[in-house]
Amino acid sequence: MTEDERWTMQGLSRKDPGCILTVEELEQYIEEIGFLPFFRCEIPGFSVEEHTASEDWWTDDPVRDPWEWRKTLAARGRVAYGKFFDRKAGFISKAWFPAFANYRRDGYDFDARWDDELASNKSKKIMDLFAEENADRELYSYEVKQLAGYGRTREKNFEGEVTNLQMQTYLCIRDFHQRKNRAGREYGWGIAVYCLPEHIWGYEHVTSEYCDDPKKSADKLYNRLRELYPDAQNRDLCKVLGVHHYDERPKKKILPYPDNLIRALHIDGLSADTMTDDQKAGLEVAIGQLKDRQQKVLRMKYQKNMKNDVIGAALHRAAGTVGSYHTKAIGKLKWPRIAAWYLDGYDKTIREYCKARGIPYPDEIHREEGESVSAEDYTLRIGITLQQFEVMAASGIYTVSDLVKAVDDYDWNKPLRGIGPKRADDIRELLAERYHDYIILPPKKRRT
Repeated sequence: MTEDERWTMQGLSRKDPGCILTVEELEQYIEEIGFLPFFRCEIPGFSVEEHTASEDWWTDDPVRDPWEWRKTLAARGRVAYGKFFDRKAGFISKAWFPAFANYRRDGYDFDARWDDELASNKSKKIMDLFAEENADRELYSYEVKQLAGYGRTREKNFEGEVTNLQMQTYLCIRDFHQRKNRAGREYGWGIAVYCLPEHIWGYEHVTSEYCDDPKKSADKLYNRLRELYPDAQNRDLCKVLGVHHYDERPKKKILPYPDNLIRALHIDGLSADTMTDDQKAGLEVAIGQLKDRQQKVLRMKYQKNMKNDVIGAALHRAAGTVGSYHTKAIGKLKWPRIAAWYLDGYDKTIREYCKARGIPYPDEIHREEGESVSAEDYTLRIGITLQQFEVMAASGIYTVSDLVKAVDDYDWNKPLRGIGPKRADDIRELLAERYHDYIILPPKKRRT
């Protein structure tokens, strides 16, 4: 706030019994209430500024100046310092940090957030500097900027990305240091030193509330601040904390399958609104060209809206491994010979494919209203590879109807080179799972 061109602080008198006079008193107060913005905000009284002496600010006295105290507290590591409150600076105690981390991260470590395409490439370049063996790294702000590729002719908005990562609790400020000249003398303003909160308190502590629903952590934060400031407006509590109370939190729109997968492909000119049913049918064939584990990840992620950690638990893989499968699957779906199935459409592509290989194709396929597949459709529609389709076609198994008849014999695959018992069972399961509304399979026999 300015008055007569001067910056003024809305603090207390040193004689006020409620005035915080030392850095130790401030640290104790933060640990007592749990978290505290540095400067005044929408909630009156909820800041370091309003609990300290106005005349002590900007004196450069490390004993009395709250501006200097932030350096001391950041270096001590008993409370975390960073831009945690509506993109503005403040402190969070060790005890309350896991609640912020669980809600702000939505239960994601950064790698999992990246794998789920919820983080920007700019943020990843910064976080990669602190990844794996560099998890305990401490870097000056200018070092992070340089190493992450920011500059006049490269990436932009460094401050914005670093602030985002602090708001998400992936980064915090560990210390402030001045630069040194060639003679070893310090000069200029103190420069922030960044690190991971896990570097200060350990991964187990920071992520200790990951087992809870992020909403539960948000309610915990909201209720704590409501307890401290019962007269504050609901919208102000939510804004300062960066949360939305459960009564007001907007629901995330979930796109249905395959619209969500189409959007994830990020192909110019291709969208769920403009994609035809024939193109969507081609997408199913394209997915069938992926490895089994990649197919499973895509279907669990986009058909069942499961997160990487949940998919990982089901497949007995780490969330990062699931993310790798997803990335490779999306990349492979963009290969020209695979993408042709959904870019040109199923009907055109299958006709051209069959013509080139001398495989007969019916002039017209009849489907009942509401059907996604017909018994006259080729077996490619169930999600098998082109090689497997050609092997079956060579034995007279062209259509879904042909396949239904074939699997009545549990050893139907024995004459088919390249389709072993496990793959034969998988194909049978695909029939049962995807077309149970239209196709009745014979009872499964025990393999002898």
